[in-house]
Amino acid sequence: MSQTNAVVVDAEHIVTTADFRTFFPEFNDETKYPDALILAYMNVGVQFVSICRWQTSWMFGVCLFAAHELAMGLLASKTAAAGGVPGISTGIVSSKSVGPISKSYDTGFAKYDDAGYWNLTIYGQRYWYFVKLFGTGGTQL
Repeated sequence: MSQTNAVVVDAEHIVTTADFRTFFPEFNDETKYPDALILAYMNVGVQFVSICRWQTSWMFGVCLFAAHELAMGLLASKTAAAGGVPGISTGIVSSKSVGPISKSYDTGFAKYDDAGYWNLTIYGQRYWYFVKLFGTGGTQL
């Protein structure tokens, strides 16, 4: 295994870009989602996913964290490509109208009341669900 494609916490806790792409094959486009970007987010993720609490699910937690951040980055990139300012927080769109046609979603059903930022992607919602399940909500050192 190449150290350049892995985040190594210790001999037993290693997560690779291949692990990430196995969990989330929707990020397999290496041009759009380069290994270096995935590794950057996984390096941050290991600080937020407690090995003691997540145990055998630790790798999945780190990958969920990274997937959420990648999806948020893609949203910012699309905004910039369309001429907008990347990084402006707008929240979840609950309705949209174009001429006489309108569409809305029940966003309350698909979000966690106390998850805030994590509600902005399905990866963040899944991460938040497991954070609560493993009892790490609000824990910070």
